[in-house]
Amino acid sequence: MQRMRFIWLSFVFLFFFHAPVHAHVVDLTKKAQAQSYENYYSLIASYKGESGVTFESYSPHWTKTKLIQLEQELLKNKHGAELALLRSIKIFPDYPAGANVLGQYFAQYQTSPKPALLPNRYIHLYGGNEWTTVEQMATTLAHEYGHHFTYYYLLNKEQRLPNEWLMSRYAAARELFRYPNTHVDGSGAYEWYMPEILAEDYVQLFGSPNALKGHMQMNVHLPTPFELPALQTYWKNELGAPYEPQPPLSLLLTNYTVKNNIYTLRFYTYADTSAYINGQDGDGRYASVHIGSIPKGINETTYDGTTLHSRVSWLFRSTFVDTALFRVVQPTAKGFNRGSATLRVSYGSIDSLVATPPLFPDVVGEELQMAARLLYERGIISGFPDGTYRPNERLLRRHAALMLIRDLRLTLPEGYVVKAKDVKPTDAWYKEMAIAEAYGLLTGYDGKLHPNEYITRAQMATILTRVYGDVYEAPTVNRTFVDVPFSHWAYAPIHTLYFNGITVNDPYRPNDIVTRGQFALFLGRTLQKK
Repeated sequence: MQRMRFIWLSFVFLFFFHAPVHAHVVDLTKKAQAQSYENYYSLIASYKGESGVTFESYSPHWTKTKLIQLEQELLKNKHGAELALLRSIKIFPDYPAGANVLGQYFAQYQTSPKPALLPNRYIHLYGGNEWTTVEQMATTLAHEYGHHFTYYYLLNKEQRLPNEWLMSRYAAARELFRYPNTHVDGSGAYEWYMPEILAEDYVQLFGSPNALKGHMQMNVHLPTPFELPALQTYWKNELGAPYEPQPPLSLLLTNYTVKNNIYTLRFYTYADTSAYINGQDGDGRYASVHIGSIPKGINETTYDGTTLHSRVSWLFRSTFVDTALFRVVQPTAKGFNRGSATLRVSYGSIDSLVATPPLFPDVVGEELQMAARLLYERGIISGFPDGTYRPNERLLRRHAALMLIRDLRLTLPEGYVVKAKDVKPTDAWYKEMAIAEAYGLLTGYDGKLHPNEYITRAQMATILTRVYGDVYEAPTVNRTFVDVPFSHWAYAPIHTLYFNGITVNDPYRPNDIVTRGQFALFLGRTLQKK
């Protein structure tokens, strides 16, 4: 990994400048022998723990105790079968590979009969006398391990040699075909070297909390992996559960003030758990910085450039940067790390960037956002106390009934006696279930309404066509579905929804549980037809 040099400006404030380009990967398959830096230093400490990786220190600042801590940091980066192919991680006191190289990964692989990463791979970490804590070394460690991780998957799983990586499924999912500067032979700019793009993607999607804090990808021209569902789907297909593609987190500029070219910015954020806000200059010339941490949920936080530490305040001074980049990143214990799209704040046109916070920060996609707003404005939904809608949560039958009751503005008939055996006057949901039964919104089965059971897509189709029968047009032609034959008990209502454009999916997945987001879409499309 490439080192940043310190530049001292007129006030107490540091910029980290990119030094000349150096590759982070030493390809031993193409190079006969790597330099054995160990011959020039004395071994200070060694440790081999649960990871199976041997940690060696040639720096007096990295004792055995710290090596134990470094192994724990390594294991906080998400990993799998590839870990067994890593033999050692060595820390050197200075920069034997060059003044601007923070680390190197030494790759070696067989080319026939099929590509495969060879065992006994190793990583070098440099500058151990300068970077003396696990927190300081975390991003470099994650980046170099990212090389190991991605070499393993593109070689062993995709069966692609490095010179073929631009033709890989990864490159397609990463949309690298849009960027002609990308190269695989080291002949172009460092930030466009595909192994470096891969390693940076690893840090963002799989890196430890320490690795994410203050880190933004070095190539400012590429979208982040948080913005590319196809890239997350690629990794889901390779890794399986619990890696599920996630939409970007919310990050908006909602207000600003400026005095003497120093800006105060107010950010709207939403995250599932505590997260970081990181920043970087718009050209990617300087190292990114950690601006602050945000708690779980919806927050509006103000960052005043006149009071921030000098390590951060330069990003808020238009006399030093024309454009600043900001991003929320959220470490996760399982699955992908999450992050926002990059918020590009160009100070010369900042007025055009000020945005209104969304109705629900966890509702993404234009049509779903429109449906949620329609239902909200009609008093059909209100969301949760924390300001979210939770579109991916499964929908209970009683919640579906309540939404229909609110739309139809139904009230309980005087003197009505509930017949369902599983609904009692003491239940918190008694009134809505009584109304649902009285008007036939829910018919239930076995003499019960099953208010706390989830609703299936087939049941949803039946309920909607029963309640909105006067809204939908009757199908004029029969249609076949991949998973709904003519003999299916819910074929007619499913066919009606499809004919009216309420559902567009084939296969329909009739036995799947309906999510809150799906029901909002179906109901929103229905109300548009009324």
